[in-house]
Amino acid sequence: MTGLILPLILLAAAPFLPAGAVMADHERRGAVIERPDGLAELSAQACASVCALRETCAAWSWRPVLRDRPGGCALLGAVTPARFSPGAVTGLSPALAARIDAAAERPPSARERVALEALETSDRSRPPVRRRASGSGLAGG
Repeated sequence: MTGLILPLILLAAAPFLPAGAVMADHERRGAVIERPDGLAELSAQACASVCALRETCAAWSWRPVLRDRPGGCALLGAVTPARFSPGAVTGLSPALAARIDAAAERPPSARERVALEALETSDRSRPPVRRRASGSGLAGG
């Protein structure tokens, strides 16, 4: 019976993450706060669930066991750039993804509106870009 408790906790903690919060075939390195073993090593979903349970977890990376390297789950205390890694999966913690999602939904502040209006004004005052006729210019064109 006790062998079922942790899987049930992980399923209950399975985070909902917005699009873009999880990247397949990528991993993050560095800033590792924990490398949980056991169920977290079994799947990316389990790794994400363990991250959701840790307040200090900002991101996670999971990779399967391959012949030439160990697999596993890494919980990260900071979001580092994701790099291509076939078979790996990385994502943001649900708390961080929710903060980013909420910030994207809010209206711009007064300061941001002023900056946006300044950009629009400067774009209107620029002369239009003139395009060259096709076939002129660079060699081979």
